[in-house]
Amino acid sequence: MRAEAVELAVIGAGPAGMEAALAACEAGVKTAIIEALPAAGGQYFRRLPSSFVASETTEAEDEGKRLTSRLESSLISKHLGSLAWGLFRDETNNGWLVALVGPDAPNWLKARTLVLANGAYERPAAFPGWTLPGVITCGAVLTLIKTQRIAPGRRAIVTGTGPLLLSAAAHLAEAGVEVPAVCESSRLISREASRFVGLLGQPSALREGWPYLWRLISKRVPYRMGWSVFEAIGDDHVKEAVIGRIDAEGYPIAGSERRFPADTVVCGYGLTPNIRLARMAGCRLVFRADAGGWVPLRDGSMRSSQPGVYVVGDAAGIRGAENARLEGRQAGVDVARLTGHLNAQQAETLSARIAPSLARTHRQGELLGKLFPVRPGWRALAGDDTALCRCEEVTLGDVKTAVLEGARSMETVKMVTRAGMGDCQGRMCERLVSEALLGAMDPYEPSRDTAELYSIRPPLHPVPLETLAAAGLEE
Repeated sequence: MRAEAVELAVIGAGPAGMEAALAACEAGVKTAIIEALPAAGGQYFRRLPSSFVASETTEAEDEGKRLTSRLESSLISKHLGSLAWGLFRDETNNGWLVALVGPDAPNWLKARTLVLANGAYERPAAFPGWTLPGVITCGAVLTLIKTQRIAPGRRAIVTGTGPLLLSAAAHLAEAGVEVPAVCESSRLISREASRFVGLLGQPSALREGWPYLWRLISKRVPYRMGWSVFEAIGDDHVKEAVIGRIDAEGYPIAGSERRFPADTVVCGYGLTPNIRLARMAGCRLVFRADAGGWVPLRDGSMRSSQPGVYVVGDAAGIRGAENARLEGRQAGVDVARLTGHLNAQQAETLSARIAPSLARTHRQGELLGKLFPVRPGWRALAGDDTALCRCEEVTLGDVKTAVLEGARSMETVKMVTRAGMGDCQGRMCERLVSEALLGAMDPYEPSRDTAELYSIRPPLHPVPLETLAAAGLEE
């Protein structure tokens, strides 16, 4: 059994994780960083394959190169292409044990402190036909086009809510894909108008989104507010998409349906913080709809309710890459103070430099969360035969039947239907099944905590049996 001891283990090498690791290491903290991808950068700063040569780069790509270059030249211990599949208290050393699997990773990292910077994942929407080949997420579109130079289809409908729709649609149009409609479920000229005006005071958000909007305008791509996909139609692949108008709460308006030939339906219903490691560490959570769902409680230094555990970036609430970098930097400074590498005055001086920008990005993130909410009506898109858990092929009807038979918690639904027991371990279906459970209850109980999340236990990801054996858990 191989083990490595550090003062700080950072899980996730995206914008937040790299900044946290660098801030701590530069102050003298012995630091290790863990990243599931084969290179640092995360999804936001994801690198092009080495065989690609870009004729020009964006400002974000240049920033990513500078940050990853700093990481590469640092003294930080790097475990790339490695998964953290479990967190355990290390009572002997008053710290944490991080279980790893990877080509060159030790079985364990022993760390006094943790920074969880494991990002977020896309929130799926269940509607008839959403499991057909050709129905993909905005993130998948950006990965295919930006890092593989592959267009996912020839004619695509884009649906959902939020700025990611603009980015995905613009990249599709630039790649030569015909986009008959972008269906934005929010109405930015009515109910959210005052919030949109508030966003005008956030120049960084506008600067990032305007080029995408301009591309859509120049390509004459229709942008429909208050519209959504209702159904994807096909046999072995998407052939048509049904879209229609929705009301202020997101419910479909009968009679507004329109059919479009399409081989691709791109869905973007926002991001959900990846709180799985935070939950395994025992961090207290609070539900924040404008931050993407359940998020860890933190103080101004990014400390969670668990001593020595910090949560930063999108893993603590969806607020964008600039905010993630600032939160990571603040956490790294506080870790250096906690471990004695910075005194209180030095840490306070560094934190004071970060605070104004951090307050601005928090305001910006909250505005975007309120501007592009996922309305309650999104649940009405699914029919009883619509799959909610793709891994185990559990439908909405199956969940309703489980409720009729007495299920009142996610664990009971899981045991009865097997929802959440597949390879993704509930990452994709947890929110869908939770909403279905609450909606099927009579009376409807939207404040129920017990129906929100599956239980959490290691391993967080499917790992080889020899990995579990090598970890020596029986000791």
